[in-house]
Amino acid sequence: MTFHHTGPDSDLFLPATTRRGWQAQMDRVVVPPDLTASPPTGSVPAGDDPRIRYHATMRTVQTPALKKAVAIARRLWLASSPRSEGPLHLAIDGPGETGMTTVLRQIGRVFEGILRDQLPPDPKRIPVVHINTPLAPSSKLDMSIPFAEFLGHKHTKDPESGQRSIDMTGPICHVMKTCGTRLVLVDGIDRLDNSELKTAFDYFGYLGAECNVSFVYCGLGSREIVNGARRSKRPASPGNGSGGIPTLAVLPIPYSADDYDLFHGVVKAFDQDLRLHQHKPGDLLNLATHLHRRSGGYTKPLSYLICQAAQEAIEAGVEAITQELIDNQPIGVFDEDPILQI
Repeated sequence: MTFHHTGPDSDLFLPATTRRGWQAQMDRVVVPPDLTASPPTGSVPAGDDPRIRYHATMRTVQTPALKKAVAIARRLWLASSPRSEGPLHLAIDGPGETGMTTVLRQIGRVFEGILRDQLPPDPKRIPVVHINTPLAPSSKLDMSIPFAEFLGHKHTKDPESGQRSIDMTGPICHVMKTCGTRLVLVDGIDRLDNSELKTAFDYFGYLGAECNVSFVYCGLGSREIVNGARRSKRPASPGNGSGGIPTLAVLPIPYSADDYDLFHGVVKAFDQDLRLHQHKPGDLLNLATHLHRRSGGYTKPLSYLICQAAQEAIEAGVEAITQELIDNQPIGVFDEDPILQI
């Protein structure tokens, strides 16, 4: 089997913003198929060929940002005990297509993994809650909905009319307190309009203080969004300190004649995980310049380029990734040397 997890197969298709979907993501382990047991070169691949399924996703490659996320998750865990200063919060910021959501979830996975190692098993424990920022949160009632969705609470009186029940904040706080929630992942914070910031961050602030949980906010411009919301709620701090939220920047990976180690490290990790009959170790590194030209160093299109090219290599019977196969993949067009600053 390529994928191993403890829950039902259908749970793998649930969004990670539901408890069952999150647990399926936590328990999911991608195992590369045995190349010697795969059909030989020239065979017509079956529709359920395990190598095609494997190359559709592959294992998560540890980019520089993901490596930083591991260290950050450990620090969040160590700081999650009650403190008089309150819990620690974090922002994940960067341009789109750099894999910010993957970094956000990596923090949650590592945090929950540490907790599993440190504490006795408890099926009722919910260490991490993962939500997407809701659209147009006009009241605390709206802000409580994604939390209720994750925890599995019913929150609608009439599905046809959409009339909602009472505010779910009380039940949410009860569950987070009694089930040991210590971390909340908030994706898509950039969807909030300026007029919605106060409502949203008043709500997040209340949950953070009431339930002693850390929040990690993710989205384009999240650092300024969070700091802007804070500035709108209180006078500017005296002195030179900005009082800004700690931020993990997720940027495109650079590549040039004198700055190529990081990108080569990422490409090498993909290279080692390929399961193609005609692939030789290091072949993908020979295409690093072209991969960066096509992807711009952005993690998401780079992953799609390699995964899709590998699938086509199996389907076409060539069993190796070539520049032609890379150019066949529709992932968008990037400049050779993008200049992007946060």
